[in-house]
Amino acid sequence: MRTQLIHINSENENYCGLVSELRRGSSNKEDRAQMKEFLKKAMIQELTEKQKICITEHYINGRREKDIAEQLGLHKSTVSRHISAGMKKLQNTANYYLPER
Repeated sequence: MRTQLIHINSENENYCGLVSELRRGSSNKEDRAQMKEFLKKAMIQELTEKQKICITEHYINGRREKDIAEQLGLHKSTVSRHISAGMKKLQNTANYYLPER
């Protein structure tokens, strides 16, 4: 079963929920653009395929963990763990590469 990933681009503003999870409080346009570029690269380089799918489906497409689990044939708790582990990787990478403002 293949899941189509939605690439974050200038027309897709739904990524803001994911960005706010990674770095709370910043609404500066420049910071958001920097975070957007970071997310594109980090998701490709740092996350497993399942983590990418789960995070994309949950944060960008707004799907519930239960629905993602059914689609992928996984248990809901497994999807939750993929999301948590992926977010932790992205947060750690963001803390390392992105300067604090």
